[in-house]
Amino acid sequence: MFNDNTDRIKNLIAKHILHDLNEDEAAELESWRQDSQQNNEFLSRLSDPEYLRKRYQDFVEINSEEASHGKQVRHSRFIRWGAAALAAAAVVLAVLLLPKLRTPKLMTVTAPHKGIASLVLPDGSKVWMKSASSITYPEKFYGSARNVSFSGEGYFEVSSSEENPFIVSADGFKVKVTGTKLDIKSYRDDKVAVAALIEGEVTLIYTDSLGNEVEDKMVGGELSMFDKTKRSNTLLKTNTSIYSSWIGGVYSFESETLEEILRQVCRYYGYNLIVSDSSVKDRVLSGRLKMGENANSIIEAFQEFLPGHIKLESDTIIIQ
Repeated sequence: MFNDNTDRIKNLIAKHILHDLNEDEAAELESWRQDSQQNNEFLSRLSDPEYLRKRYQDFVEINSEEASHGKQVRHSRFIRWGAAALAAAAVVLAVLLLPKLRTPKLMTVTAPHKGIASLVLPDGSKVWMKSASSITYPEKFYGSARNVSFSGEGYFEVSSSEENPFIVSADGFKVKVTGTKLDIKSYRDDKVAVAALIEGEVTLIYTDSLGNEVEDKMVGGELSMFDKTKRSNTLLKTNTSIYSSWIGGVYSFESETLEEILRQVCRYYGYNLIVSDSSVKDRVLSGRLKMGENANSIIEAFQEFLPGHIKLESDTIIIQ
C-alpha cells in the first residue's frame, strides 16, 4: 500500500482529511489512490469518523502497553490488526498533530481614514472595509472553519463552502456563513451592532444575558440589531441593499438620528463630535450623503437644513 514515499503519502492523507490539499497535492494523492484497489479502499475508510477514532485508540494502546511491557507488544498487535490498521492509526496521529505543528501567520489590515480598503482572503472571499475598520485573518485557512476577527464596518462576499463555514468574530457575537453577501457594522464603541444580509443565509451566534448560547438564523433581506449591553438581538425585514452603498462612496441612512449620522461622518473622516445643544441631536432623518475628500459639502448640506445648529471647526463637528 505504502512505498518508499510513505511519509509523503501519510502527510497528503492527513491534509486530505483536514480539507487542506492544494490542487497539485490533490492530484498527487488521486494518482496514488488509483495505483491500486488497496489504496482506494484505504482512503475510503479514512472518510469514516468512527474508523478513525478506533484506529487512533489502537495507536494509543500500542504506545501505552509498549511503555509497560516492551516492544514485543508492538509486534503482537501488528500481527493481530495488520499493517493497514496500524498505518491508519499513524495517519490519524498525523492528523491530530498537524494543527499543533502549524503556526499560520496572522495578517491584519486596517482601512485608512477618508477611504475604503478592499482585500481578497486566502479562500477567495472578498472584503471591503470602511474607514477605521480592521480585519485579522490567517495567511492560510486550516481545519474545518475559516475564522476571521473583525471590528468596524465591512461588506463580505464569502466564497461558498458547506464543509468549511466562514466565521466572523466581531465585538460580542459571531456570524457563521457558508456563502453569502452581507454587511457587518460593529465598532467597539457601538452600543448596537448591525448585520444586514443582502443575499444567502447566515447564523448569528451570541451569549444572552443569562449566559446561554443563542443562534439566530437570518435569510436575505433581514437586518439584525444586536444590543451589546442587553445581550439581545432583533431581526427586521428591510431594504438591506442600502447598507452596502458605502462601497460606492455613498452613505445611505434610513430613520437615523442626527447625532448617529454625524457620528458616522466623523468616524469616516477621523473627526471629533461635540454635542453642545441636545435639542436637535435626536432629529430622525433619512437620505444619502456623498463621501468626498473632505466633509465640507456634507456640513454645508446640514447647515442649510438646520441653520445655526451645525458647525465645523478644524477636525471637529459641533451640534450647537
